Amino acid sequence: MKITLNVFGKKTFWVILVSALTSFLIISICSKSSFLYPLNEWVDANCFFTVGKSMTNGMVVYRDIFEQKGLLLYVIHALAYLISNDSFFGVFVFEVISATAVMLFAFKILFLYDCNKSAFVFVPLFSAVVYSSHAFCQGDSAEEFCLPFLMCGLYLSLKSLKTQKAFSATQLFCIGVISGCVLWIKYTMLGFFVGFVIVPLIMIIRSREWKYFLKCIVFVMLGVAVISLPVLIYFAVNGAIEDLLRVYFYDNMFLYSDSASNQSFAVNILSMFNTIFKSLIDAAKKNILPAILILSGLMYELIKDGRKMLANYIALTVFTALFIFGGGRHYDYYALPLCVFSLHGFIFAAEKTEAFLNKKGKGILKISAAISLILSTVLSLLMCPNVKSMLVPKEELAQYKFREIINETINPTLLNYGTLDNGFYTVCNIVPNCKYFCNLNLPLDDIKTAQDEYVSSGRTEYVVTRGKKYQFENYSLVSSATSDYKGGKRTYYLYKKDK
Repeated sequence: MKITLNVFGKKTFWVILVSALTSFLIISICSKSSFLYPLNEWVDANCFFTVGKSMTNGMVVYRDIFEQKGLLLYVIHALAYLISNDSFFGVFVFEVISATAVMLFAFKILFLYDCNKSAFVFVPLFSAVVYSSHAFCQGDSAEEFCLPFLMCGLYLSLKSLKTQKAFSATQLFCIGVISGCVLWIKYTMLGFFVGFVIVPLIMIIRSREWKYFLKCIVFVMLGVAVISLPVLIYFAVNGAIEDLLRVYFYDNMFLYSDSASNQSFAVNILSMFNTIFKSLIDAAKKNILPAILILSGLMYELIKDGRKMLANYIALTVFTALFIFGGGRHYDYYALPLCVFSLHGFIFAAEKTEAFLNKKGKGILKISAAISLILSTVLSLLMCPNVKSMLVPKEELAQYKFREIINETINPTLLNYGTLDNGFYTVCNIVPNCKYFCNLNLPLDDIKTAQDEYVSSGRTEYVVTRGKKYQFENYSLVSSATSDYKGGKRTYYLYKKDK
């Protein structure tokens, strides 16, 4: 069978097949949302799923149910809830779709470097590096669902520079759409698109093509509007514009950040860059293979690809890192968007492999691609830190132990008190009846005050806590259970309202 290499022109069967198969295998191994794991007990993932479920059941984000990510992320989880309402299988489906899109753009990027055959060897390896990285955490992060949009942006940027052609109106509109999607998932990743415009903007200024500059602004903004208008209409119709502005923008900008604010401007800037540097070093130590590949990609651009490509690579990576780490906080999953640049680390090897494959027949290509897929699967099994939790029986988890008790009550209500969402809403298929359904990483007194009021008024039939026993006035402790969590132990306590 002839292999056609125009991915989105004739929609090559082999490219799509390899991308989809690779994504299914790698995500099945690396994400705890997959069917190989009893539960994705990561608190962030459960927060997203609970909010998506609440949206599906008529609650309005920020107004009726409190969380701090973007609406598009919750829409994904609302759709996942419709696939499976008490597990992460629906999320797993969307993760595979997302990873498949990432792989398709990885193919497109390698094709730009004339690696038309070796792409089938190195795209699966790239997938294993990204999704088995420490930054992937347990799967189902906002960062993960932004990866396809970042890869699309990376492809469009490289294509423009490689072909020495200005962006078309369609491409500019697409840039607006993908940046709009990132805006409404987690806007701190918009740093990528700030870096994206640096080199094109310099070229426009030098050539003084002001009409084209205006064209860029108009079509990009149209793309952003296509995504943003439905979001704004949703909140406007539900009378929640103020909630959107306060929670998603104000709280995230001014409450979530740990950056210094009582110092001089110069001191704050130095502190910010010091924090960014330390965060990058920590991320590199934990994600050593992606870090090596990113640096290798930088060396490739420095030696072979010219000043514009090098400047573009630096601008993209630097501004992505600045926006991600500039707020002063650092969680492991923050580094995941930077992993898209690890693809550049494969280009030199891909070019050398391409020369070898061009001398051989199609049989060698098929064998090489099959070996790469097997090797990528094995590497994921060896490198992914989640594998130790694979195939653990559900009965060993506190969430399922408590479910047996909670399900004895018809239409039970539940409050996750004092901590982030531990997954009990998920496995029990309970829609919260409290706006502050869990605690968040925000220094917001309203959360604790509200949760204390929920308990004192007996708002829910059950209350679950983690790591600490409480003497609640209206509740009695009915069970406790301990589960493994990321190599450690977590103890949970279940309380039932007194009759």
